[in-house]
Amino acid sequence: MPTHKNDAHQHTPRKHPSIGELTHRNIEAILCLEEGNRRSKPMLYRVVARMSRFCGTVAFLWWNLGFFALWIGVNQWVWKVDPYPFTFLLFLVSIEAIVLAIMILISQNMSDEENERRHHLDLQINLLNEREMTALLRLVTRMAEKMELPPDSHDEVKALAQRTDPSKVLHQIVAAEAAHKGD
Repeated sequence: MPTHKNDAHQHTPRKHPSIGELTHRNIEAILCLEEGNRRSKPMLYRVVARMSRFCGTVAFLWWNLGFFALWIGVNQWVWKVDPYPFTFLLFLVSIEAIVLAIMILISQNMSDEENERRHHLDLQINLLNEREMTALLRLVTRMAEKMELPPDSHDEVKALAQRTDPSKVLHQIVAAEAAHKGD
């Protein structure tokens, strides 16, 4: 039986989640959000996305090459439905190209929307991290002052403890980019 109140806490170690467990939770949360977003899309968009993924595979390339070879072979030697110069085959290939181009554009738009959401999520998390770090730096500065550490040892921390204005940083980036383009 523990003799002091604090002894009970010393005998039952508190288990903290590992980095792997924390990152796994974060990854799962993001994947669930993205899956929910995909499921909220209309069925036609989901079909287009699935077809676009398939059309970007080597299997689709082989399927097309096989179909074209079969079409040409059948029309040359077996049944001349579309003789050389294979006008109907050219028509089918043109239709396929138009449909594929539109599907690719739709998929790119959906991908751009998802990337934009990820970008906004990253930005919000970074802004929250900046505010947390600013608060911690202010606390560390106060602790250093209480401990009467020499001011030059925490001057940089004081400077970093100031709130960052994202619009000013953005203007700095734009100005720097403009200066580099002029070179």
